[in-house]
Amino acid sequence: MSRYSLVNDGGDMRAAPAEFTSGFAKRALVPEAVRPVVDRASSDDKPTREPHILLATTGQLPSTARLAMELHEAGARVSLIAPNNHPAKALSLLSDRLVYYASAPRSSLQRAMLRLRPDMVIPCDERTVRDLHAIWRDTQHQHVKRLIEKSTAPAENFPTITSRAALLAIAQQQGVRVPTSMPLHTIGDLDRWTAGHAAPFVLKADGSWAGFGVRIISDAAAAKDAYLRMTRRSSGRLAVRESLLEGNHFGIRSWLRRERPAMSAQSYVDGWPANIGVACWQGQVLAAVCAESVATASATGPSTVARIIHNAEMIDTAKRVVQALGLSGMIGFDFMIEAATGAAYLIEMNPRNTPVCALRLGAGRDLAEALVARLAARPVRERPPRTERDVVVFFPDTWREDPANHFLHSGYHDVPWEQPDLVRVLMQPERRERYWVLRRLRQVWLRMNDGRK
Repeated sequence: MSRYSLVNDGGDMRAAPAEFTSGFAKRALVPEAVRPVVDRASSDDKPTREPHILLATTGQLPSTARLAMELHEAGARVSLIAPNNHPAKALSLLSDRLVYYASAPRSSLQRAMLRLRPDMVIPCDERTVRDLHAIWRDTQHQHVKRLIEKSTAPAENFPTITSRAALLAIAQQQGVRVPTSMPLHTIGDLDRWTAGHAAPFVLKADGSWAGFGVRIISDAAAAKDAYLRMTRRSSGRLAVRESLLEGNHFGIRSWLRRERPAMSAQSYVDGWPANIGVACWQGQVLAAVCAESVATASATGPSTVARIIHNAEMIDTAKRVVQALGLSGMIGFDFMIEAATGAAYLIEMNPRNTPVCALRLGAGRDLAEALVARLAARPVRERPPRTERDVVVFFPDTWREDPANHFLHSGYHDVPWEQPDLVRVLMQPERRERYWVLRRLRQVWLRMNDGRK
């Protein structure tokens, strides 16, 4: 599935996969990463009520569908607002399927909250997070304001949540290990950064995800060009390309509004990527899953194969930041594990659902159950884990890109067999490959892009 980002350098948005070998991969796996914060109940216990959760996304990520399935099995009523072509709309378990209109995104999201009156809204991409914050600022409906804060964080923390530099600054104040970073408001800020920090380092754009707003700078002489490319206003050419080839119409709004991302620089940590997904409620972590990347979609992209681990420093970091910001919902934290020491450096926070959030791995690592139990005001039930294997292969990325990958046989392949309609949708070729006319358009696009280089 295509992963849409505010930042795009103008090239085709596919990237070469990367694989990582962890020097700490064989350490013992501790089964229970986070102790449940409430007493466990028998699996036969009924929820005191059925909480209603609205999943909201402007993207196409399969992890949204996976989370919907886990929340439903935990006892929640689940609704979805997403573009018409989102794969999760194939799920039979959804109570409501609403359209997140690119032409009127904030009004369609607010109408959904007013119509459905859910107990919680879980954003599944960064653009939705920003829409929720903007709705909170503009709405006259106090119910909507309360729902957004209840679902995410106190409003005074919204600016920190969407700023990579501000987030790391807050984390550092909480005693969290972070790389040196600096916001870049102008090209002069970049000059000051390069004067004091040798390459390699990393340039990052706020409002981006799936690695498309990240550039590893190996030569300081190339930093200025990369900065200028990353801070260009949204391109109408790219917006049209995304609309036609990918079915993503949200880039048109960014183009019409001439949006530019906020930038920051970050010291490079030599090591391998890892992440933690947490379910949290009003500043308290309820459950957590830690994983390190075995293979990723690109050098800076999301994991396609992950190894489940226990990392006390990552868990402690998540608890400190969640408490400092009063976070609620499903949250992801990205780290780099330093090769020389094994130290975990927090590099950014994803204030929304991430793929590991939907993994059910037993007591203390069942995020959907922990969150639904809190919303339902009932004890946490201990559900059987989906797998006992420590390697998880996320469907359909690895199957589509590398069907001969040995992890498809040795790891747990996260295929949602209980939802055959969803499996069929996810097995389809990407939109740009399904239709002859779109294949031809993409070939024209690639030739035009090569001519601009």
